[in-house]
Amino acid sequence: MKKFLLSKRVDVDSIVFLSTFLNIDRRNQFDLLIVDDVTGISSVDDYFIREYVEDIRISKKIIISMKKMFKDKVLYEMNEDLSLFKEPRSIQTKINLNEDMPHVVFEFLKWFMLNKTKVILITKDDKSCFNVSKYMRKYSLLFPKIKKIYMYNEFKSFNDFVNRINDGYYIYLTTSEYLLELYNFIVDNPMYNNFNIIVFFACSSKFNYKSLLTICGMCKFLTNRKNEIIFVSNYENIEIIMAKVISRSYNKKLWESGVRKY
Repeated sequence: MKKFLLSKRVDVDSIVFLSTFLNIDRRNQFDLLIVDDVTGISSVDDYFIREYVEDIRISKKIIISMKKMFKDKVLYEMNEDLSLFKEPRSIQTKINLNEDMPHVVFEFLKWFMLNKTKVILITKDDKSCFNVSKYMRKYSLLFPKIKKIYMYNEFKSFNDFVNRINDGYYIYLTTSEYLLELYNFIVDNPMYNNFNIIVFFACSSKFNYKSLLTICGMCKFLTNRKNEIIFVSNYENIEIIMAKVISRSYNKKLWESGVRKY
């Protein structure tokens, strides 16, 4: 945000930038409060944001969020380029994802690789990531291309993807802990856009609706509208449902307004 304002020759000396809500000095007199809850990956609870904004004594407040935070307030829904939001597929299974994956996911993987598109597979933590990689390699006996797996603990940063992409790797396994690094990599490297994203254990507490929507939003930078975002879980929790509803309702408004077509 600060770089953007400087590029527009805005005097930023009178603007205070804070990374957390707790750092604000309430003794200062501010004319405007802007809360940005969409840039990067937010872990701040909606209830905390509402409570904080209502409590602070500033006459003008702007909240940039993924859903409506307050009733009876003016709401502006926007997207800088009015592009459709990538709606996720959701697959539920009774299978323990630490031990195996549903057949439909294997079919998706085969389809992606036959079409020469790669997969970023995100799990909830290190242990689950290792478990998935273990049985994923067994599937390489049925489909040799699955053998080309690149584990998150084998690279120092997502920039190492570049070398592995050139080496023909197809599946990139990572965890929820690296979501921000993944997001920054995709934003900064739009030339590497031939990815699909699959989230295993999507109903885990490691993911909230904000992080799931951010993953969907990565497709804006992937540029290829044929890319898929797939959530795989044992059940659809409220976070998955909210991510689906918010992405669908936003696209519906664009369709109904005539800005975008089906």
